[in-house]
Amino acid sequence: MGLLAPFSAGDDRQVLLARGSVDAAGRLSLPLPDPAQLAGRLVPLNEWLLPVNPADCARYEGQIVFSWPAATVFPVPELLVAPAGTQFPSLGSVVGEHLWGSAPRLNSEVNVLGDGPDTAAQVRDYRLVYVPGAVTVRGESRCVPEAGLTEVLTVDLNLAPGWSLLQQDDDYSGEDLRRRLSVAPADTVSLWQLR
Repeated sequence: MGLLAPFSAGDDRQVLLARGSVDAAGRLSLPLPDPAQLAGRLVPLNEWLLPVNPADCARYEGQIVFSWPAATVFPVPELLVAPAGTQFPSLGSVVGEHLWGSAPRLNSEVNVLGDGPDTAAQVRDYRLVYVPGAVTVRGESRCVPEAGLTEVLTVDLNLAPGWSLLQQDDDYSGEDLRRRLSVAPADTVSLWQLR
C-alpha cells in the first residue's frame, strides 16, 4: 500500500511519500510522511476546506475565520494498493502510470454511521490531513444557490502542527444541508473503502 502525490504539475507520474501494508483482517499500517517530504505539495487550507465559492451563491451569509489566512494543508484523499504480485518501490521513488494507474484505491470518504433508521439522512466521514503550523478555523456560513440545496456550514477546528483527523458530519434531514467540520475525537478509528 502506498501514499502517492503528483510528481509535478502537468506530469502523470507520482512520487511515493509513504509505504505500508494491509493485513488479512483489513487493518492498515502506514508510517505517515514527515514534513520534508510534503514540501511543495501543500494546498491552501481555505480552498480545500471550503469548497463552496461565495461567488457561486445567489446569497451568501456568515463568515468562516482563519487565525492564519495563508495556512496550507496536505490532505490524504486516497491510498493505493499495489496490484497482486507487485510492490511499490522505495520511498521518494517516482512511479509511472504502469504501476499506479491500475492500483485499487482506498478512499476515506466512508459513511461510518451506516444505514440505520436513525441515521438515514446523516453522513459522517473522516479526512486525514497534515498542517505545517497551528491554525484555528471557526464560524458559520450559509450559501443559497440559484437552484438546489442551501448549504449551512459550521466549522470548529483547532489544528496543531502535524497530522490530524477531521470529522465531517452532513445532515440532510431538513430543508438545508447542514455540514459540520470538527477535529475527530482522539480514539477515532478511520475507515477506508475500496473505490
